Parts: sequence; structure tokens; C-alpha cells
Amino acid sequence: MSRSELLSGQWAFKVFSAELSTLANGWGRLCSMTVLVMTAFLLCWGHPASADDYSSALKAYQTGNFERALELWTNLAESGDPRSQYRLSRMYQQGSGVERDLYIAIEWSRKAATRGHSDAQNFLGWRYFKGDGVAQNYTEAVSWYVKAALQGNVKAQNQLGWMLLHGLGLPQNFDEARKWLQDAATQGDAEAQNNLGWMYLNEMGKLTDRGQALKWIQKAASQGHAKAQDNLGWMYHNGKGVGWDIDEAVRWYREAAVQGHARAQFRLGALYYNGTDFSQDLVEAKKWFELAARQGIAETQFNLGVMYFNGEGTVPNIGEALKWVEKAARQGLAIAQYTLGTFYQDGVGVSTDEDRALYWLRKAIGSYENATDYPEDLHQRYQKLQ
Repeated sequence: MSRSELLSGQWAFKVFSAELSTLANGWGRLCSMTVLVMTAFLLCWGHPASADDYSSALKAYQTGNFERALELWTNLAESGDPRSQYRLSRMYQQGSGVERDLYIAIEWSRKAATRGHSDAQNFLGWRYFKGDGVAQNYTEAVSWYVKAALQGNVKAQNQLGWMLLHGLGLPQNFDEARKWLQDAATQGDAEAQNNLGWMYLNEMGKLTDRGQALKWIQKAASQGHAKAQDNLGWMYHNGKGVGWDIDEAVRWYREAAVQGHARAQFRLGALYYNGTDFSQDLVEAKKWFELAARQGIAETQFNLGVMYFNGEGTVPNIGEALKWVEKAARQGLAIAQYTLGTFYQDGVGVSTDEDRALYWLRKAIGSYENATDYPEDLHQRYQKLQ
């Protein structure tokens, strides 16, 4: 393998929300939902709870006295206080002072959500989206997100905007997506700021102002949002929406990478490996590649295998090279499948094994289907083993 085989890390800019939900009731329900929300607010105050008891429970929780917090919030929750019902739900969800029980957590959140508690509504939306503790039901998820979003819950507003942006369950509607994301972004929600910036950067819904892309992604990045930091690094690296600046690209990639953002670690490693825009540093490249590889980024696993094979930034180690190349191959990376097949065919670091060679070369042919840049000898090697 040569250095030219190393994947460059220049991948298409694409960001997905961490909490994505799909399918919803008809969009026309939003108007009538306002009435339901107002009714829910009235229900919230149907069972007055002792403010002193709630404050005492909160203080006990914050000081680690979970037993006392559990006792007080249980009493208040059973009397119908939605704040306490939601707090109790989170204790069961987190296993704080009580055995973790997601089913009980969901039931307490359901009680609070029915009484109009927006955080509980958002919590239920996420559970139904993930199918975590309940049967997955996208329609139910959206119904709760809508209720919470109409109350100004920024997390739910971001989710609703993202669903509209991608037509997930609801008809794709860029204008409505922008409105919901803008509502949450203006309130300082970093996820929404990043997503709104992404809309502008990709000119979705005819949003052509790249300055808005920089503004919102920069706001999110400045709050420490790792995806936004990676995105901002990508913008500087590629001169998209901002002037090209490799120093700023490295700065923001690093900010995201030290937080554990795997894609930023991959990009940073590729920059140090290739040495195209600044001094090459193979030791630094290996460090970042290894961190990303351990998080399962297939391209980086292959790159790390190449470095171990060639002894770049480390001593040659064929065993480590094989390990990482195989990890990438098992994730479906075509070049890794081809490479592993040639190893078994040629006996590179392993005993010759034609069956395994045939298996991996066949996999590579499938992965390279419709591609034009596959290795020249791929089909020849495969036919030789037939």
C-alpha cells in the first residue's frame, strides 16, 4: 500500500440532528393544538403543590440526598403536581436514588405531559421516536413534539424544524422548518443554531445568504457545540461561506476533536498526514486517526492500518495493520475489503488463504458496484481464484 491510497478526509458536508424524529399527525392540527396547550396549562394548576416541599426536594436532589428528594417528589407527584411528576420521571430514568426503570419514568412523564409540562412532552417525543421503553411510534412522537414546541420548548422546536427540513413524516417545508429552527436558535439553542446555519450553507429553501450560515454555525461553535465546530472547520478548510483559512480550519477541527468528535478527529488526522497546507506530522496524524478509529470511523480505521503497515508515525506492525484494515472491511469499506483480500491472496502478514481472499474480493466487487475508481486488478485477482 502506498501513501496515495490514504483517504483524504474531504467528505461531503452533511449534519444530522442528534435527536431526529419522524412521522406526524397532519400539519393542520397545529392550530387546534394551541387550544389543547392552553387547556393543559390550566390543568397544570389544578392540583396546587407546596412550593416549600418542591424546593426542599430540589435542594435535597442537588445535594445528593436522593432518598429525601424521592420521598418529597413522590408525594407531590401523586397529588398531581406536574413539575414533581417530571422530576420523579427523570430520577427513574437516570436511576438516581432508585433502581432505574424506564417504564415507570415514561408513565410519570406521561402524567406530567398530559398536564402540559413541556419538558415531559419533549421527553415522551424522544422515547416514541427511539422506541425506547415504548413501542416505536413516530406519529405519537410528533404529537408530543408539537405540543412542546408550541409552548416554546427549544429542543422540541429544533426537532420539529429538522423533521420539516427533511420531510420526515411531515411534507418537506423549508419555510416552516426555518421558522421553527429560527425560534429555537434565537433563544440560544446550539443544536438549532447549527441546523439553521446548515440550511443556509446548503441553500435549502432558496436561502442563499452564506453570511447567515457563518453567523449561526459560529454562534453554535462558540457555545462549544462539537458538530458546529467541525462544520466551521470544514467551512474554513473548503472556503465555503467564508474565506479559506487553514489555521482557522485546524483550530475549529481541534476544538471539536478534543471533545471526542470522531469526524473532526478524522479530518484533523488527514490534514496532518497529507501535509498539503502545512507541515506534515505523522505522529500527530496517527494520534488523531487512532482516536477516530476507536469510535468506528471506517475510513480512519483503514488509514490507521496503512500507517501501521508502512511504519508511518510508528514502528511497522503488520498485526495492527491487519486488525484495523479488517475492522474497516467489516464495515463495508471497499478499499479495505480489496486490501484484505490481497493480503490473504498474497500471504501478506498472514498465511495464504484462497477462500478468505475470494470472500473479501467478492465483497469488494459488490461494494465497488457502479464505481469507476476501483483497483485495476480487482477483477483479475478475483477471476484467478475462481
